[in-house]
Amino acid sequence: MMKRRFGAAIGMGFMLALGAATTSAQDRHAAANKPTGIDASRSTFHIVATDRGFEAPASIPAGLRHIVFENHGKEIHEGMLVKLPDGMRARDYVAAVKAGSLFPEGALDYSGAGLTSPGESAELWTRMDPGQYVVICWNADHARTRRVHAFTVTAAGAHDDPLPAVDVVLKLVDFRFELSAPLRKGTQVIRVDTTGPSMHEADFYRLLDGKTLADLVAWRKHDGAGAAPVIALGGILDSHDLARQVWLRKNFTPGRYVLGCEMPLSADAKSGTGYATHTDAGMVLAFEIAE
Repeated sequence: MMKRRFGAAIGMGFMLALGAATTSAQDRHAAANKPTGIDASRSTFHIVATDRGFEAPASIPAGLRHIVFENHGKEIHEGMLVKLPDGMRARDYVAAVKAGSLFPEGALDYSGAGLTSPGESAELWTRMDPGQYVVICWNADHARTRRVHAFTVTAAGAHDDPLPAVDVVLKLVDFRFELSAPLRKGTQVIRVDTTGPSMHEADFYRLLDGKTLADLVAWRKHDGAGAAPVIALGGILDSHDLARQVWLRKNFTPGRYVLGCEMPLSADAKSGTGYATHTDAGMVLAFEIAE
């Protein structure tokens, strides 16, 4: 299975831990200036996924960036942001991936938009440091067969985009999801904190009518072949820096949802080997959004 996250069998632990939300100084500042809708400001990093690769700017300024990810293809895509080490070029990173590496040496994951169905979009905020990067999709065999997009984060013009006020805090813990409050109908801003100690991600899925978690598991086990039993809503991907916070704005409609973490349990896992993931350890959460 090329997608470096979902494993062959999932522990079906449905858990909802309601913890006390912590409010950062950035969150308190944002609360007084809560925007509505997608704020496509001049510094928004707009990434369009197609079935051939990505369309995105060649450079963006460093700082806290507002990112809008749109899937214009016919397949499910994601947009992992990866900072390359000095001396590594985009083609070097791709060559390492094609050789089986899930984490090419020296490259650092900087989060990004999770699995997103055709016609769907994801909106998030994360901090970008100066350097050379690629955007890559790890769904199915896309990391080996689709173009990555190389881009530069420049120190010139560095600034922070304004943050929206936070409604819910989602903590990613070994091996569970902890929500500070239940998610509800409507638009909410979720601040995602990785408590760890492992790297984690949070993919949001909305189950289609008549479909179950078991259908989702079977579909992912076969690399997403065939009709999808879910709509993939674009969550957030992992970061090597566990202190990195990511903010996600989603509009939830009534229905049944699943949160999953598809990170490999072993850092030595190789693509295409059916390795175990965090969902095998029970890191999955089913929840419902009521009318």
